[in-house]
Amino acid sequence: MNITFARPAHQAAQSPAHCVAFLTCHDKAHLVSDALAPLGLDVQPISSYDTDNFGTFSREIPRQGSAHDTALRKAKLACSLAATRYGLGSEGSFGPDPHIGWMPWNYEILCLWDDERQYALYVMASSGATNYAQGEIDSLQAAESFMQRTRFPSHALILGRPDEPWFQKGIRDRDWLLDKIATLLTQHPAVWLETDMRAHLNPLRQQMIREAGEQLAKQLGSLCPRCSAPGYAIARSEPGLSCADCDLSTPLAAAYIWECPACEYQERIATSQLAAPGHCERCNP
Repeated sequence: MNITFARPAHQAAQSPAHCVAFLTCHDKAHLVSDALAPLGLDVQPISSYDTDNFGTFSREIPRQGSAHDTALRKAKLACSLAATRYGLGSEGSFGPDPHIGWMPWNYEILCLWDDERQYALYVMASSGATNYAQGEIDSLQAAESFMQRTRFPSHALILGRPDEPWFQKGIRDRDWLLDKIATLLTQHPAVWLETDMRAHLNPLRQQMIREAGEQLAKQLGSLCPRCSAPGYAIARSEPGLSCADCDLSTPLAAAYIWECPACEYQERIATSQLAAPGHCERCNP
């Protein structure tokens, strides 16, 4: 049976909600529930499995596979544990920004798994609005500076590395942290300090997950023209849009390829306008 998610909020309220099991131990479910509720989807957290087993930001457990792979594994496990048709998995990652390569960048992936039709729907939100940071601290002044720029204590910190006896996560007590660092600095030249990127302790990351939830809701409202499955969206673009002045090809998209994640139907939709000369290598060398 195909289920259509593209329906207005007043209709969703009159119809039984479809349960979406969200595998999370870090309080993520409420971040996406408001976006999916108008589609008749009731997001329920599943916390009976420790998601740290999929990998930790603080490196006690390395992640196996890509962020997309991990989000899919979580979504499938959510279906299994909750015995539901729909499962939701989330995975965050951090790396250099895609523009100049030196700022930290947050990537948040959501994966919705339809266990009946056996297909996955992915969305990703990304931004440089993150406090992600880590480094050696050799003085209380350096610790204070690190705490300030990483938005502590609203955003938690981690002291030490996993193999060090003073390693501790989820720190939000300023006095305790400074006292501990002061003690450690009497015995060591420096101590390691980093941001705790777990979602329930990082409001900036929470905002990115909310944005991913909004993207997921939008994509679920787009139905495949062939099989009516939710999730019909742009899969890739084809460069080569012609310049409006000289007709030379530019790097801008000349067409977009739409694809259904369920039946893999594709449609090429050409871009109707021409590129401005500012994007042309001949007109704007």
